[in-house]
Amino acid sequence: MVKLGKAFLLGATGLAAVAASAQVAPPSGPNAGLAAATVAADVLPGDIIVTARKVSERLQDAPVAITAFTAADIKSARIESIADVAKLTPGLNFTPLFGRQNQLPIIRGAAQTLGPLNVGVFLDGIYLSGKGSVDLELNDLERIEVVEGPQSALYGRNTFAGAINYITKRPSDTWGGSIEATAGERNLYKVVGSISGPLSDKVRVRVGGYYKTFDGYYRSAIDNGRVDFDKDYGFTGVIELKPTERLTATLRATYTDNNDGQPASSVVRNNSAPGTPAGSSIPGVFTPTRNLIFLGEVPAIPDNGPNVNTVALPFQLGNFGDREHTWRVNGTLAYDFDGATLTSLTSYDRRHAEYTYDGDNTICDRAGGCQNFGFPFAPANPVGQSQYALSSNDGVYRDISEELRLGSTGKHKIDWLIGFYYYDNHTVTTDRGPGSLTATGFANYSFPRQTQDTKSYSGFGSVTWHATDAFSLTGELRYEDETQGFKQVSSNLAAPTQAAIYDLSQHIRFWTPRVIAKYEANRDHQLYASFARGEKEGGFNTGLNVFANQRAFSPEKTNTYEIGSKNEFFDHHLRVNGDVYFTDWMDQQAACQNPVSAGGSSTNRTYVCNVAASHIYGAELTVDWRLTKAFSIAANYAYTHARLTQFLDVSLAQTLTLAGLPPINFNGKHLPYVPDHKVVISPRYTTQVTEGFGLEARADILYQSRTYLRADNLQNFGDKALVDLRLTGRFDRASVQLFINNLFDNDRPVAGVRFFDATNYSVSSPLVQGADRRQIGATFGYRF
Repeated sequence: MVKLGKAFLLGATGLAAVAASAQVAPPSGPNAGLAAATVAADVLPGDIIVTARKVSERLQDAPVAITAFTAADIKSARIESIADVAKLTPGLNFTPLFGRQNQLPIIRGAAQTLGPLNVGVFLDGIYLSGKGSVDLELNDLERIEVVEGPQSALYGRNTFAGAINYITKRPSDTWGGSIEATAGERNLYKVVGSISGPLSDKVRVRVGGYYKTFDGYYRSAIDNGRVDFDKDYGFTGVIELKPTERLTATLRATYTDNNDGQPASSVVRNNSAPGTPAGSSIPGVFTPTRNLIFLGEVPAIPDNGPNVNTVALPFQLGNFGDREHTWRVNGTLAYDFDGATLTSLTSYDRRHAEYTYDGDNTICDRAGGCQNFGFPFAPANPVGQSQYALSSNDGVYRDISEELRLGSTGKHKIDWLIGFYYYDNHTVTTDRGPGSLTATGFANYSFPRQTQDTKSYSGFGSVTWHATDAFSLTGELRYEDETQGFKQVSSNLAAPTQAAIYDLSQHIRFWTPRVIAKYEANRDHQLYASFARGEKEGGFNTGLNVFANQRAFSPEKTNTYEIGSKNEFFDHHLRVNGDVYFTDWMDQQAACQNPVSAGGSSTNRTYVCNVAASHIYGAELTVDWRLTKAFSIAANYAYTHARLTQFLDVSLAQTLTLAGLPPINFNGKHLPYVPDHKVVISPRYTTQVTEGFGLEARADILYQSRTYLRADNLQNFGDKALVDLRLTGRFDRASVQLFINNLFDNDRPVAGVRFFDATNYSVSSPLVQGADRRQIGATFGYRF
């Protein structure tokens, strides 16, 4: 199988270029009511209808860079998570930063490690707040749309790099359903099902659910327990009412329950710059020498390599891992006037997330033992012993939003859209962890409770002037007014001084325009140019060792210039889309760190600061070519030149000085987690073997160049190649798909941050997370 895979890879790489294979896709979701009058007359086989600009239009007509996956694409490529979406999308990278609470999608190189996301993630047009809510189990979807570049004018907060919208399936006109069962290596079992149909000529319903369990790819090096396991389930219900031909009302409710193990992670032992760690030397008694920096490519984590505990301790507040319960309820109303549609989107989300991790990620591996946290404070720990530095949090996240918009339908000399948006977030979290070390163990738990409130009001609109049949000009504008508040108190009356008291607030206002010029020579060829301003919200720093003037950080903004072209050739058998862009990123939110004199480890001295700036430019090319009736190839290429032009890291300068090294000039350094080059090639062969049996063979081949762990570019992940294979047989109502993920078992780490090595006097060291390893399995499906 390995030889066959390598031969297939070599043959496929000789072919050229793009994203998803296109199929006819009817509009769905909150903008579906706009589609009929707008695009029905123009739709041809192979077209995809998208709603990324809050109007329904052909993918090839939209003058923005969009990658869209239809329901058929999602099944064919086995897209089940945001990581799967990122594999196939040009300009989109995904870094799972240590657990469900800190997921990081990156579009066009706009990467950050702290602060809010630069990419907005939406479910049926509803904004999903926080890094913990964006990595959904993707089931029962009609379409996925990834929009690249600033979308702040129409989508608002935190979309200045782009937006991802998951669009669920609507209830069907006739009764039917489906069920799928998956089994794979490492005890992967998953069942997904749905049923849909009409209760009457005016009422349709859809219900579905899923259950998944997985033992994980890794075992603990400390106690051999399961580390990155999953045990998840969820339910969805949809009611669609159509009391008149003009009015459609939809109510959706979902519940998900996630029980995950902690990330498979380990601290990497430093390999360079021997020196004396700060605060570890006692003159005349003990002067340790330790490597102070790691340089080069970070190593992979073996299957039994994560240095984390998995067995609960007597004084722990919960088992190691991450547990979440999420309710989402949203309602959509669409009323069709003559020539305009009024749409209302109302949502309520509530997520309860609780996690406990073994927070030091280290184990003593030195003969003679390890003096943890400085000699002689702690005795020398024997080889194989792990410290228990818990990272634990319990939080409730509540979102309420309302969007009301009125837009023209059809195609007129002037098309228009006007809307209002309200957003209200209330978050209460409690950081939990041991406060002090005593002779009998950990005691005096410190419970700082933090409350964050965000209220945002915005108005937005767009106007498109069709100056001629070929040329149009679009102007979009949004005004946003946001108030943020942050409070922190101690929730532990026995040790109230262990949590500082804060009561902070800030008020943010901004305008975000976008202008698009489009020239369409004919239906098959389009050229567009655009300018867009993006802005991302500010926030508050919650670290214990952050000074008063560092508690708040400000918004950041971008100016992006883009030129693109969309083309179809050979009677729509070949589709070629491309774009080039430049982004000027200002007041960038970066990860700063206070000096050692501030106290504490490097993690709780780290905070968000507006001290950086970057220039990002790049090019993206997607090609979809149906060479024969049976064989097609989709491919894409993204070149992303993401470099810092300004950044000052005082803490790193101090570390380098201790090591006798000069300070780093960050100008020209790569932004973290962003490859310069990313190539995806997806050949497919489809044939009808007999009248009732069809077969599809598909490969998804990804290559990306080296990425860096942080802005100093001292550590890197190396380049990466992944190959996924799918073989799908389809009968009249049944199907079976055999799959291999990560065919060659690439084990390069997928994430990393600056951390500390507890066994080496808390010197700054990389913390890395292991990759998803090779997995073989099969899915059996039946439609009824």
